[in-house]
Amino acid sequence: MRVLTFGWDYPPHTTGGLGMACFALTEALVRDDIEVIFVLPRRQPVLGSNQFIFADKSDMSVRVRYVHSSLLPYQNASTMVEVYDADGKKVLYTSSIIEQVHQYANQVARIAQEEDFDIIHAHDWTSYCAGIMAKKIKNKPLIVHTHATAYDQAGGDHADPQVYAIEKEGFETADAIIAVSNFTKDLIVRKYHISPDKVTVIHNGCDTDEPVRHRPTLTELKAQGKKLVLYHGRITIQKGVDYFIKAARKVVEYDPHVIFIISGKGDMEAQIMRQVGEMGLSEHVIFAGALWYDERDQMYQSVDLVVMPSVSEPFGLVPLEAMRHGTPALISKQSGVSEVVTHVLKVDFWDVDQMANKILAALRYPALHQQLRKEGRNEINRLSWNGVASKVRALYQHLLRMIRNRSKQ
Repeated sequence: MRVLTFGWDYPPHTTGGLGMACFALTEALVRDDIEVIFVLPRRQPVLGSNQFIFADKSDMSVRVRYVHSSLLPYQNASTMVEVYDADGKKVLYTSSIIEQVHQYANQVARIAQEEDFDIIHAHDWTSYCAGIMAKKIKNKPLIVHTHATAYDQAGGDHADPQVYAIEKEGFETADAIIAVSNFTKDLIVRKYHISPDKVTVIHNGCDTDEPVRHRPTLTELKAQGKKLVLYHGRITIQKGVDYFIKAARKVVEYDPHVIFIISGKGDMEAQIMRQVGEMGLSEHVIFAGALWYDERDQMYQSVDLVVMPSVSEPFGLVPLEAMRHGTPALISKQSGVSEVVTHVLKVDFWDVDQMANKILAALRYPALHQQLRKEGRNEINRLSWNGVASKVRALYQHLLRMIRNRSKQ
């Protein structure tokens, strides 16, 4: 089976969970003997064992190191976009990511004509137009994979109208929709008026192998008896970092030995820094920048608790990553991952009193902390990406059977 897959973000130059999920799922599908041809908008460094096509070139390329892009998978329609080559020289500038999305789709027309494939798989709204174009060219079944919606990006209230329009067209044109949680499926059904029968929930997964152990970081703080609480993710309205800081203020009032670490970048970064200063938390909050790969894993292994306070989180890979490293997690109930994990602490994102109470409980009670560590690590063994790939493969096969049956009628 050959699958023409469209994405926007891919490791090693990824800016969020979308790229990491695309990579992990694609690798698991390849291990399951699915031939994946992964199409990206332009040349960039890539990881993985599958084939890659870069839409700005006509030739097939694998592991090519040319362009580093600053295009982000969760930007809105009006975001300014800049692309740089390996030497840092600007090679493209446009006023709207929407233009880039449609340019990507136009470039895909040539690729769809040249490639032989059985099914189309488009990841998130930035790739839906490309998937639709491929379907028009070859009339092959299309799956759109929803990792987040415009409502999530806006914190659950108001969707960017241009992004919404692309998402709705993708949902209506697709033969099937994958939602990463029931939380996301409900949004698709309610907000986009899509039949629930068209939406299949396939939760994301996690690497389940034993991670590499890193030398601890922030050892001086630990030597002083400090407890470390980590937020890791984009600093945007969707992620609830402002609620995390409000809870931090309450925690510090009871226990001044707690240090809060923020790993990430985003459009609310300056606002959060001001909030930290205004609340008198400058000595209790560390801004670590955006940590990735080994530095991120080193931080997971060094802290006492990871908190994901999201306002609207379609899934949320961070707590699974933390649990894999043996670190307890506190997560928002407004997240898809809360549907599949039990051995974590859960709280409504807006209830900063409860968030503070549960942070303190995880730090103060060794028995609770140890139970979360042990049971959490055991729990992720049933949430492997191989299992996710098996469900995706089954959906591919189901769609292909439906197409064959229609052709016989």
